[in-house]
Amino acid sequence: MKEFIQNLENMLDLPAGELQADTRLTDINSWDSMAIVGFLALADRKYGKAVSPAAIKNTKTISDLAALVGQS
Repeated sequence: MKEFIQNLENMLDLPAGELQADTRLTDINSWDSMAIVGFLALADRKYGKAVSPAAIKNTKTISDLAALVGQS
């Protein structure tokens, strides 16, 4: 989970340690449609997972995103 969070922080240009597993996506200012596209690319490139945009609609926390790529 720690590596996943670090990858997500890098993708979102956030300072290290800003995100936690229970951070709500709605609390992240930079979590927008472009961030979702970035997450889809990250999931594919780093974790070899094809995540559907529909699956992301059901996520609420960083932990939910991690579960989509098998990093929970």
